[in-house]
Amino acid sequence: MTGLSVDADIAAGTDLLGKSISDLQEDVEIGEFGVSGTLKHITGWTAFSGDTTEQSGNYIALHFEVDGVDDATITVQLTKGRNPAKALDSDGICIFRIADAAQEIIVTASKDGYRTATMRLPIHGLTLEEE
Repeated sequence: MTGLSVDADIAAGTDLLGKSISDLQEDVEIGEFGVSGTLKHITGWTAFSGDTTEQSGNYIALHFEVDGVDDATITVQLTKGRNPAKALDSDGICIFRIADAAQEIIVTASKDGYRTATMRLPIHGLTLEEE
């Protein structure tokens, strides 16, 4: 396995639980020191969660993949919260609700039950728009 990659360039027409990428974020980039850009404030996003406390806030959509391997399992976890690690669907897209830019995203790829690559992605460069 050659490694994990992440990007924020999700096609404009991609359905992100009833939102588009431009509804959620702007100028989001993955750089040497982590993620930067602006996350817009969303209210009443019931498609994101049935929990009313999770339906408003700032959200980021990212696309993860394992370079050169089609059948790897990718799990992601947002630190500093009650977010358990979760395996991604085959599209590799994950939407996170970001409450604090001091959090990190931990990404792990595995194949046949063996961890093969791990990435820690700081998000301290994000600007969280207020309501």
